[in-house]
Amino acid sequence: MFDSVDLLFYDNFCKRNLKRQEMKAARERARLLSRRMEMLIAALMGVITLFVLYGLWLAWSDPAWISNFVIEKLALPKPAQLSASTVLLLATAFLVQAGLLLWALQTLRRAFREMALHDIVGAESARLMRLSGVAFLVNAVATILAPPLVSLILSLDMPAGQRFLAISFSTHELLALILSGILIVFGHLLAVASEIDDDNKRFV
Repeated sequence: MFDSVDLLFYDNFCKRNLKRQEMKAARERARLLSRRMEMLIAALMGVITLFVLYGLWLAWSDPAWISNFVIEKLALPKPAQLSASTVLLLATAFLVQAGLLLWALQTLRRAFREMALHDIVGAESARLMRLSGVAFLVNAVATILAPPLVSLILSLDMPAGQRFLAISFSTHELLALILSGILIVFGHLLAVASEIDDDNKRFV
């Protein structure tokens, strides 16, 4: 016959074992979700890369395309004649913006890959998540600076009295800044959770 102490110990042991199984199942679900996010981001990066390559091909076959694309996207006035150096500067600005976005997505993809293959709350996944937040922050700032930079480039081919500087800020840039902040904070939370998880493992 079991006394009350033995029954209490057995009950606590069962509860702890059940809790471990639930935590293990939750971690596996999180790994699966991270793997799906990694695949989704990889697919998005592929689409963006194809778009950039297509844009470069169009710019090569029709140098005026890149300027028309940027002008229409930012709703800027078009000069009567664009020089080759202006078109080259516009193409460079376009590539820099696309490169920053791909860098941010690649860093976020690496973070989810780390979660999918290793520990969900590991130090490396936390570092990559913070880095992705910084990358998206840099991309958001570059997006905010794009209209004035492009307007200055376009003004190079205009007379002195017709040059202009365009400044714009929309909810897209605001959402990008908020997203980058969320990723940075989430990375810090992962770092704290990783330290707590390591302490619990050493305690057990």
